[in-house]
Amino acid sequence: MKECMRELKAYKAAMQFLPSGCLAAEAEAEKQEKLSVEMIGSQTGPMSCSEQTELFVRASGQKTGMVYTQKLDANASDVIAQALTNSEDSAAKKAEPMAAADYWEMDEAKDSNYDQAKTLVSIETLKNKAKTLAGQLEESFGCQVRLNLSQTILTMGIVNTNNIEETASVCRFAAEAAADGYEGYACALTLDELSPEPFIHDFSNRRFLDVPTILAEPGVYRAVLSSQAVNNILITAWQMFTAKRARSGATPLAGKENKKIFSDCITIRDYKGGADSKNSVQCGFSWKMDCEGVPSRDLTLVENGVLKGWMHNLSSAAAAGVRSTGNAGRKTLLSGNIHTDMAIMPKNFTIESGTASLEQLIHDCDDGVYVFENYDQFHALNVVSGDFSFPCKAVRIKEGKPVGIMEGLTMTGNVAELFARVEQVGSDRVINPLVMYDSYTVSGPAMLVKSLKISG
Repeated sequence: MKECMRELKAYKAAMQFLPSGCLAAEAEAEKQEKLSVEMIGSQTGPMSCSEQTELFVRASGQKTGMVYTQKLDANASDVIAQALTNSEDSAAKKAEPMAAADYWEMDEAKDSNYDQAKTLVSIETLKNKAKTLAGQLEESFGCQVRLNLSQTILTMGIVNTNNIEETASVCRFAAEAAADGYEGYACALTLDELSPEPFIHDFSNRRFLDVPTILAEPGVYRAVLSSQAVNNILITAWQMFTAKRARSGATPLAGKENKKIFSDCITIRDYKGGADSKNSVQCGFSWKMDCEGVPSRDLTLVENGVLKGWMHNLSSAAAAGVRSTGNAGRKTLLSGNIHTDMAIMPKNFTIESGTASLEQLIHDCDDGVYVFENYDQFHALNVVSGDFSFPCKAVRIKEGKPVGIMEGLTMTGNVAELFARVEQVGSDRVINPLVMYDSYTVSGPAMLVKSLKISG
């Protein structure tokens, strides 16, 4: 929608009178409202309601500078001037590009799903849904359930000197359940779409772990990877598909456009997550635009094993002579610092599902292992080479049936080689947001792999 966010009106006015030497300016606001309630068994636990608005202001002369602030009453002209001053300390050689109005003339920009303002539901509505959902899970699980249910509304607005003035509001409901050592997560665009089925199905898969612990047997095995194990690879591996890494050669996939890189079973897409996306029911992370004001769109990265393209922001697109794919985000820093530097980020990074159940994959594995947990996902994978070494736990499979759990293992290999050896992808999948940033998701199905090296 074209109506300017209240928090940006002063910046829109200030852009009519830019400071000397300022050639372009941009202000982006991100407002997050969150309501949450917790159920412990049948008892209501802690409830909370919060609101936070952040402003990211850029100004360009010969280079581009940034100011981050939560001071909504700050003088807009002064903030723009400070951003311009900060540009003098930039290590870049030229100014960063800013979105132009022609991006909003494209078909993917014509999406009215984000134009209506969103409001928080009442705490009673959220409590009633949480109580119902927790009760359904306890009846199915046969034990006490701890459930946290939340609603998050993110309103994003942007104005710049290229006549960009856009606002979008998106809503997400998320449930986190814990019971008897199990932890599950589900999210949706509407409260009605949140159901117990994903949790019940995920919880039922624990039957494959109902076997004794046995001695570890290192070796090279046919292997089934759980959806969670695949996601723990994707949480880092998505970086291999950014155009910046492709251009610098800092990904093993560089130079392989339109070439076969993975098994025929592997198709990878980055979904915008709106109501026009095939993931609209199962995922509540939805984006009209990125933080540079470029419209979001569904993007195919790998199709039937063939590399089709890269995720771009405006800077990488300008360097490659193409248009941005709407994948600009804030630089992800594990140190917990404020994210102000522009980077390339996914939205809903997804390996498409197949039709085989987890039970069928384990049966077809015949003699091998079922890797149901892996760890240290932020340090176990080198995105430059694709090499990985994940600590993990696995179930030994013989004659298509689980016979024992092996602990203290490490799975090693290379992402490209692993995905090239995939024989089947399953229908089982979970969705994981990157919790530290709560801004994007990864989702991959369980899969059967021809060979995987396991050491003890």
